[in-house]
Amino acid sequence: FYRMNETQSNKNIPLVILKYIASLSFAGLIIYILFRNQDPVALVEKISEVDFGWVILSMIFGGWAYVNRGLRWIVLIDALGYKSSKINSVSAVSVGYFTNMFIPRAGEISRCTALNKVEKIPVDKLFGTILVERVLDFVFLIILFLLILILKFDLILQFFTELGLQSSGSVTSSSTKYYVLVAVLLFFCLAYYLLKKWIVTTTLYEKITEFIDGLKEGFKSIKKMKRKSFFWFHTFSIWIMYFLMTYVCFQAIPETSHLSISDGLFLLVLGGIGMIIPTPGGVGSYHAIVMIGLSVLGVGTIVLSENGDPSNPALLFPTIVHIAQTLVAIIMGFIGLLVLFLSKKKQS
Repeated sequence: FYRMNETQSNKNIPLVILKYIASLSFAGLIIYILFRNQDPVALVEKISEVDFGWVILSMIFGGWAYVNRGLRWIVLIDALGYKSSKINSVSAVSVGYFTNMFIPRAGEISRCTALNKVEKIPVDKLFGTILVERVLDFVFLIILFLLILILKFDLILQFFTELGLQSSGSVTSSSTKYYVLVAVLLFFCLAYYLLKKWIVTTTLYEKITEFIDGLKEGFKSIKKMKRKSFFWFHTFSIWIMYFLMTYVCFQAIPETSHLSISDGLFLLVLGGIGMIIPTPGGVGSYHAIVMIGLSVLGVGTIVLSENGDPSNPALLFPTIVHIAQTLVAIIMGFIGLLVLFLSKKKQS
């Protein structure tokens, strides 16, 4: 996608292939663990009992989030001094999501190159706007995590307990859990103080500082752009759509219909973390982390059935949501490809 010399390209290709194989293998391993005891026929029958009206509504919200991203992208592009049509911008975003289904993190590059083909905007300039979007996504995810930490502190602790960070067999009081959290924080502060001189020389520390610098630069660029209200409207709309994508699916199966708005935010944050994990389209990682989250909320269990029973709602729910959003990515991706192809053909 980028103009690189032949030597650099040859060096990067084996690494990219290795990363893709590792990502695909990791996703396959998680899916195997989650579904190894499931009867495929019984699972399909159970999915067929779902109220698909709510699932379709979730898909509409998911598709609208693509539109929000495309319209918001125009503001960032305009800040660079370039112009792009709304339909081409939305189409390029859709192509990016479609690509991410197969190659993790490749969607950003395909999105930039797709728009470059029809709008002639330099790829490196477009990729800079993607970095700004990543900064915003990260900040919003952190804000939501802190909000959930306040609203559901005990559930967050229980979630990490289920992940094995604490002894699953121990039963501790709420006050003890607070003391454990404070002790862990003090330990890391003390370790940082004692090892500070060594830490600042590590590659990880350099990457963290570069990321923080990127955050600062990203917000500086946002301050300089025009149509700020339009930009922030679509930014908030994106995350509202993400929330509604999950929340409306609660009504799709009886076991999750009682869950609250705060429960929806809790699963939104967990699902966001699951999608960050570099597996193709969040396959496996999303299912596993949302399943644990639902079990913490008292819906279903993370103990997988050995008799092929597909009725575990903790596994059924993320399966439904992920299938719905995968269909959105496919539909919007194909529409985006068609629109960009026709736009390119019209220019020719």
